[in-house]
Amino acid sequence: MIKKSPKTGIGPKIHPTAFIAKDVVIIGDVEIGAYTNVWFGVKIRASVCKIRIGNHTSIQENVVIHSEPGTQCNIGNYIIIGHLAMVHGPCEIKDYSMVGLSSTILQGAELGQGAVLAGGSVLRGQAKDYGLYAGAPAEFKKYYGEKRINSGKSSAIEYVDNGQNFKQRNFDQPIPKEFLIEE
Repeated sequence: MIKKSPKTGIGPKIHPTAFIAKDVVIIGDVEIGAYTNVWFGVKIRASVCKIRIGNHTSIQENVVIHSEPGTQCNIGNYIIIGHLAMVHGPCEIKDYSMVGLSSTILQGAELGQGAVLAGGSVLRGQAKDYGLYAGAPAEFKKYYGEKRINSGKSSAIEYVDNGQNFKQRNFDQPIPKEFLIEE
């Protein structure tokens, strides 16, 4: 289901190359970039906020993304958000990062470029670039360095390719024309 916000009347803007699984719910002021995939069971609700998702990003099964009224949640390019994660903004997830399975990103949090939030972790503050963070609350565990950009990008591309395979085989829902980003 892809709908305008019942409160603001603002609808999503989705790039035509994005894969949006058949049962995904996207409501309100949401932008989804090129070749991003949004998998089964995902809920993205921006009825009173803004949510921006970049290019080549994978939002995996049963993720929930929402933000506080009047705020914005920014999810960059080449991001992987693992199954069952919760992203509750305002927050920012920078390029090439990974949010592990069943993790939570809370209001005001920032996951730095190339950073990894381990499965089951809860991020409440800032996770610096290229670091591994784990626990509840998440704490710094290891520094990866800029090499993490290449591994983050290649992992995201694998998921993007898989999403395109699903799209070609009609596992996606049609995106209403009024919600398509014009190329």
